[in-house]
Amino acid sequence: MMLINLKREAPWFFPHLENYYHLFLNIRFRNTIITKKEIKFSLELNLRGYEGLLFHMYKSNSRKLQFGLHKHSIDQTHKIKDLHFVLDEYSLNSLDFVIIPFGYFKNEHKFNIRIESENVESSFDVYAWESSNLFKNIKSVIRIDNQYTELIPFDDYSEYYFQVERSFKGNQTGRLFDIINLLLELDKSRDEINNEPLFDPLDLEIKSLVSKTNQFLFELCQTSIPLEMQNLLRELERLKFNIDNLSKEEIFNWLDNLIAFHSGKT
Repeated sequence: MMLINLKREAPWFFPHLENYYHLFLNIRFRNTIITKKEIKFSLELNLRGYEGLLFHMYKSNSRKLQFGLHKHSIDQTHKIKDLHFVLDEYSLNSLDFVIIPFGYFKNEHKFNIRIESENVESSFDVYAWESSNLFKNIKSVIRIDNQYTELIPFDDYSEYYFQVERSFKGNQTGRLFDIINLLLELDKSRDEINNEPLFDPLDLEIKSLVSKTNQFLFELCQTSIPLEMQNLLRELERLKFNIDNLSKEEIFNWLDNLIAFHSGKT
């Protein structure tokens, strides 16, 4: 699948995240030794004029899915450390890294990104994907002609920075539970040819993400909230206290029931 303005194959996560506003980092590592090896790197995101949660995800190798969640204040820098990636026997290796915002952007916002890795040269491009909500509840053969848009950095002589268009929105925080459901589905996915799991087990990582999601959503909530939200938070608190005793299927069913019930209230 080729996407207009992307100039390469669509990232592996695109079919799963097409309905989310997200940033796609096309990271390139230069392998001068031309041998297979694992490297460590870090990603520093300095984001001003945004408040909410940030979810990141990438594959460190063909079977290992890595992800994390961060709570973000208006002006804050996140340094995501101890990231791993396996370089193949090519001079240039590409890594597809996605950042999904769950919150809101101010009109005046800016961000810059730094990638550091020992003994490995790196470079990257940044693309923005805007989800189209048009006809989202209608089964139709019509497809909205969205496209990834490359973000070109601005330079004000003191620093470079990126900005997204005003039409680019943060996703609703409640949609984080859809991401968790997606991860549960990916954890169960199998190869169509040999019927082997596509990814290494994600049990512990998903449970940690559920706990962190509950914690951050409680911290973001204000004291005066609608009754429906209070009921939702009580259910999330119950889930938080029981998370260690639940299987993947039980977590999936719990979240699925919450989403189905509260979606019917909107």
